[in-house]
Amino acid sequence: MDNRITLITPPDIFENESYSILFIHLSEKDQTTVSKWLADANLTEHINIYFYDHDIDISWLFYAMARCEYKYIDLNGLNYATTALSGYIVGKKNTCYRCSDENASAVYHYINQNRITTVEQFLERALHDKIGR
Repeated sequence: MDNRITLITPPDIFENESYSILFIHLSEKDQTTVSKWLADANLTEHINIYFYDHDIDISWLFYAMARCEYKYIDLNGLNYATTALSGYIVGKKNTCYRCSDENASAVYHYINQNRITTVEQFLERALHDKIGR
């Protein structure tokens, strides 16, 4: 199989059987980190990456959350829509989050204990069995 990555952003919808992950509000630094990490990874299968930034497309976001096996949200860069939905998003299965506010993180910890400090930690967790060693 041709190992490649498909990037999907609002308002596009992409239906296939490939493994999918979702990034919500990646910083520019983390976007660069993800790009380099994926370029260096020896992926063993096709991967769909859903990427939600600051577009206000709630229907698309709910679709992507339902399609993706793993989800990552940077709680430091929310817009008004994702602020309102942050507890819901963090409560979804296989969601990892970054939060630099220790007080907010203490509250989110009651919902989800998958707080991470780097996007690489999320990539290792979400793609550990998709990388050839």
